[in-house]
Amino acid sequence: MNEHKQDILSTLPLELLLYIIGFVPFESARLIPFVSTRYRSVWNQALLVAHSHNGSIKDIFHAVSSFINNFDEHNPSKNTRKLELHVDKSTFVSTILAPHNVMHLNFFFSDGSKKEESFCWRLETNDQIPKTVNSSGFVVKTLCLDSVNSLTHEVVSSMVLDFSLLENLKIGGCKRLTSLTIDSPTKLLHLSISGCPKLRYLEIRAVKLKTLHYQGFLPLIKIHEHFNLTNAIFDVRQGPSLNNNALDTGPLLLIIKNSQSLTFCRWMFEELMKPSISSSWRSFQFYKLQELRWIDNSMNQENIKILISFLKICPSIERLFITVDLNTYSSKEVYVDADCGSEHARVLRNLKLVKLESKNEDDSNDKLILALQQMVNIDQPLLVLSSFSRD
Repeated sequence: MNEHKQDILSTLPLELLLYIIGFVPFESARLIPFVSTRYRSVWNQALLVAHSHNGSIKDIFHAVSSFINNFDEHNPSKNTRKLELHVDKSTFVSTILAPHNVMHLNFFFSDGSKKEESFCWRLETNDQIPKTVNSSGFVVKTLCLDSVNSLTHEVVSSMVLDFSLLENLKIGGCKRLTSLTIDSPTKLLHLSISGCPKLRYLEIRAVKLKTLHYQGFLPLIKIHEHFNLTNAIFDVRQGPSLNNNALDTGPLLLIIKNSQSLTFCRWMFEELMKPSISSSWRSFQFYKLQELRWIDNSMNQENIKILISFLKICPSIERLFITVDLNTYSSKEVYVDADCGSEHARVLRNLKLVKLESKNEDDSNDKLILALQQMVNIDQPLLVLSSFSRD
């Protein structure tokens, strides 16, 4: 064949290319942008349905709902996966329907938009099983919400009520959110919250919840109806958002007690957990915990003792990851008896891996490794990894 002969596809008009792409499965079609610069542009247009109008915020609900309900993966004229909506010349909404029933809903606001106000938000899911399931339409099981604000949160709440099969909810970038209530009695399995620096109150009613990922200042958390988490992530290295005396840690400890994977900060253990279980120290154990991610501001001698104290109530732990971040909030003037429970200290017979991530390498790391080696059997192999990064 003539190597300089132009391929047929490149000569086709855009409209015909878009029609052909409509028949290609999404997992394969998403590789089109890597073919050439022109095909990157073609792919962007194949994904995009642009709506430009001067409606109100409430029109977002109808536009997005119609976009979701009319989606048909097997119909080239209805399998567009991206909707861009311009509202009031100041609000821009991007909706993406991704594979595996994932929907991304992002909000963008221009500098000239109305000033954001603090807001309280209640998200309730519809737990009634739908009587019929349409062959067409996009079924949302994972919802990723970004930058919802005081002007748009009510519209989003209305949308969520229509997602009766929602299992995974991710909320991020809500800068002015102060109070959040999640009410999903029977469906929600995974909840993730991050980038909400003003959040002071979090209320959860979700008895089937298995994963809770929280990142930011630790708010006041209220738990309705006990549930058992298998994966609990509390990356609250920034510290508490309220006075610690206002935090009721009892219900929180109950939902993480049976976790298999846990991310925890030293200050939470030192200021909140230890005082709550001091009277029942001998009986409280994380029996099922296999993986611990520990966050601290340093690994000095006192902090090592506190970590060891925590490990004594984790008899099944297999993997330990330690992150040393100098900017992590540190407990202030809190007395901790780090040797409490030493009479019933349990040998960590299952510990196989320890990884330390820090920006500095010093003698305290050697002291930590030595302390951990004293908690495992003499003949027990222990892999210790260290990662150091300097600014």
